[in-house]
Amino acid sequence: MKTGVGGRLRFARALKSRPFALLWAGQTISSLGNGAFYTAIAWQVLVLTGSSTAMGAVLAVQAVPRLIFMLIGGVIADRLPRRLVLLWSDSARALAVGGIAALGLLGTLQTWHLMALALFFGLAEAFFIPAYQSIPPQLVAVEALPSANALTSIGRQLSLLVGPALGAGFVALAGPSAAFAFDGATFVASAVCLGFVRVPRAAQPTAEGGRHPSMLRDIREGLGYVTRSPWLWVTIVIASLANVGNAPFQVALPKLIKEDYGTGVWLLGTVLAVGSAGALLATVGVGQLHRLRRRGLAAYIGVIVSALALVAFGVPPVLASFGVAMPRESAVVVVLVAALVFGAGIGIFGIIWDTVLQELIPAGMLGRVSSIDFLGSFALAPVGLGMTGLLADRFGAAWVFIGGGALNLLLDLLALTVKGIRELD
Repeated sequence: MKTGVGGRLRFARALKSRPFALLWAGQTISSLGNGAFYTAIAWQVLVLTGSSTAMGAVLAVQAVPRLIFMLIGGVIADRLPRRLVLLWSDSARALAVGGIAALGLLGTLQTWHLMALALFFGLAEAFFIPAYQSIPPQLVAVEALPSANALTSIGRQLSLLVGPALGAGFVALAGPSAAFAFDGATFVASAVCLGFVRVPRAAQPTAEGGRHPSMLRDIREGLGYVTRSPWLWVTIVIASLANVGNAPFQVALPKLIKEDYGTGVWLLGTVLAVGSAGALLATVGVGQLHRLRRRGLAAYIGVIVSALALVAFGVPPVLASFGVAMPRESAVVVVLVAALVFGAGIGIFGIIWDTVLQELIPAGMLGRVSSIDFLGSFALAPVGLGMTGLLADRFGAAWVFIGGGALNLLLDLLALTVKGIRELD
């Protein structure tokens, strides 16, 4: 069965596949809940502790199991039906976040409960991410992969555009627990959509005699493939370091908004929404192109622009500390423009990179390579998140934004010295 998608909207052609359309609808709904969730948890931690260090700790706790089990998740994605892995992950997270919502409504929610939730989420994501990254080639034709990735990013960013505002509204009107309950309901909706997805029968990688090789051998094969591809391993290393530079946007943004810009949760939600709008616009633009040449160069230009935007977040407060204060309205405009550009740059890199992986990596190894890509890219995330929280409390949130952006700019320029990245097509 096919959906009626017009030929002119090139970025939407993957919706002609009914299984992909169901997958996309469920994950878009789930992303809407995640947008509300992250706004609520950021504000909840700040209210409970008043510390950026605590927020960094919560995010680090989520990152650790995700990193530890990511390689195993990649092997599972190459061995088991990927749809079932996604279904189990969404169902488990629905139960977990529903429990946190109940604790909040009962008035017994504590910081360690949020850390336990983050730990569980990290474990579930270790299996969800490689399965989700590697399932589109099973649902759409090769020529529709750019569309599938564009739609995935559009759904996520469109939901995050609305989600943070919903999260801020839940916090202001009914408290963070309402946002947690909403997130749980969206996981249920996603699981229902996955229940109706029918994936065409595809061969899973097996050893001689129809038996799987050892899990360690599977992981070793994936690592070998990555190390033989300079464009791949160099980007993974650069991304690992660059995600340390991006940590201020995750950890220090609530502190920057509240203390340096002197505003409330409404601006936090707006900044997150505007960042998602930037990613959405960039994704639609790239997804609409018939064929993008020099994709490695284009992807890195995107993250160079995002690094400059990260610096811009911290400029108004730092100028004010030197006696050059902007009017509050002008400072808010600067931070909103920076959010738009930051999101656009990340969006450009994301859609190009996902499509390149799905086109160039063999189907039977895509789950493992995707897990290695994610693991390597976020290997330093716990260190970056924890360190950023400490530095923000010690030196101020504005300075960590400037430092993070400067670090990323240097790393991205360094990556472009690699010929394989500049000429990747």
